[in-house]
Amino acid sequence: MKRTLYACFVLLLLTAGGSNASAQKPDFSGTWVLNLEKSNLEHQKEGFTGSTFIIQQQGDRIHLTRFHHFGKKKNRLRFKMTADGKTRKVKLLFRGKLAWEGNELLSTLWRKNFLNVVRYKFGVDSNEFIADEVFTGYPQDHHNIWVFDRVSE
Repeated sequence: MKRTLYACFVLLLLTAGGSNASAQKPDFSGTWVLNLEKSNLEHQKEGFTGSTFIIQQQGDRIHLTRFHHFGKKKNRLRFKMTADGKTRKVKLLFRGKLAWEGNELLSTLWRKNFLNVVRYKFGVDSNEFIADEVFTGYPQDHHNIWVFDRVSE
């Protein structure tokens, strides 16, 4: 009887673990506009008026184009990464890795005297996107919580 209960318990654990491994990862694809009222930005450059993220995701391949707005001017930055947890060169200057942690996407970029860790996840639903950023380096350390709203296409 004890062996049967133990075997059932082990089978239940294995089944639960297997279902997590095969669980569908969220798809963050879309155009996202910063909601400054919901966000908590400890540090932002002078003249900053908003931000737009454009994310194209195919499985673990993520292409992010980020625009920071300064009035009518835009500052664009693009990243292409694979969420497999492997360390790679990013933009010639950085080392970085992208990995899934449950339903969150963890992005880590670093170089000497610079570390940027961002956790990407959905907010209250799939129309709200959160980038929880902890930055260490120049010009100052900060913790920003960027909240974006999905743009209807």
